[in-house]
Amino acid sequence: MSERTTRSERAAPTPFRLSTQAPVLDPLDGASLLVNVVLNLEHWTLDRPMPRAALPAPHGLTVVPDVANHSWVLYGLRVGLPRMARALEPLGTAVTVALNADVIDHYPQVADLIAERGWDVVAHGVRQQSIQSYDAEEPVITETLARITERFGAPRGWLSPGMNQTDDSLTLMTRAGLGFNHDWMIDDRPVWLSTEAGPIVGLPYTLTLNDVTTYQVGLQADGALADRVERSLAVHAVEAAENPLVMPIGLHPHIMGVPHRIAEIERIVDAITRTPGAAAVTSGQIYDWFTGQVPS
Repeated sequence: MSERTTRSERAAPTPFRLSTQAPVLDPLDGASLLVNVVLNLEHWTLDRPMPRAALPAPHGLTVVPDVANHSWVLYGLRVGLPRMARALEPLGTAVTVALNADVIDHYPQVADLIAERGWDVVAHGVRQQSIQSYDAEEPVITETLARITERFGAPRGWLSPGMNQTDDSLTLMTRAGLGFNHDWMIDDRPVWLSTEAGPIVGLPYTLTLNDVTTYQVGLQADGALADRVERSLAVHAVEAAENPLVMPIGLHPHIMGVPHRIAEIERIVDAITRTPGAAAVTSGQIYDWFTGQVPS
């Protein structure tokens, strides 16, 4: 027997299917296009290399402390976040925060703003650090959930820093009591994912309607993200009329909360509110909507 037929390969933890084979869902409170705005609020520690660099160090070095890139992200929390909170006001409480647990202690005013706005909170690790860089994963999950639970109540879902997982991540998250995970970006609708501890819901997330990949990785011109959102809303509105779907948008205050891009957030919010059949909803609302119709 050939290596091709005997080799065991890693694969997505759910059977493959075409989007046209997905179960037909009922709308959520009359909305068939569920727009999931996810605002990532993160702590980038000065004690480690930065997760990403807007300004590389001279001579290609990796420096600690990285003052320039830490300042970039800290500006986002101090200045960009209040700007974004104002721009997102028309969505009310229908904003999801992917929260590093360290934010609660390092930036308590940010935690207060989240609570005041009534935003939905999804766990996003202890700090902005890939899970592969830790010696053990389970303590990271345990600490993250405990600290967020103490401040906001138990989170029901998880978005990993960098959307990175190990072979054990979904099993450990399921054992920890989480109901959904955003990392498997394989469909426009939620799917059930299999783990050794039982099923967990995979909620959509995005690399295309995401400010990091648009501006920091793709180096697109300002306005590109709003343009993508508007184009996606037009296509999804047609598709959702046949079967409701989810459209995530991933945002970071150090990228979109700057003065030359904040009007782009206002444009995105306006496009959401003007699109017939569309509604901004939280990750928790999507989870309840899906699990109420599609059992595991």
